Amino acid sequence: MMRMWGGGHMWNDGAWTGPGRWLVGWVPLLVLLVVGYLVYRAIVRSTRTEDDPALEELRLAYARGDISDEEFKQRRERLRRDE
Repeated sequence: MMRMWGGGHMWNDGAWTGPGRWLVGWVPLLVLLVVGYLVYRAIVRSTRTEDDPALEELRLAYARGDISDEEFKQRRERLRRDE
């Protein structure tokens, strides 16, 4: 009865046929990898700012206008070299 309505063209004795059959296995895997990568990046980004209070204080001083662009760049590079 399904074949009568056009739904049976994708199935051949219970096996998926056609060029899109590889998507059944690869798409969920790719989605899982992308979500895992995004979670990893979020964790790394949050721990990076928490671990370096000197760099965070430097950013705050720059945002307040207490230091110039050039001084911010110099101090940031010095802090990154010391890590």
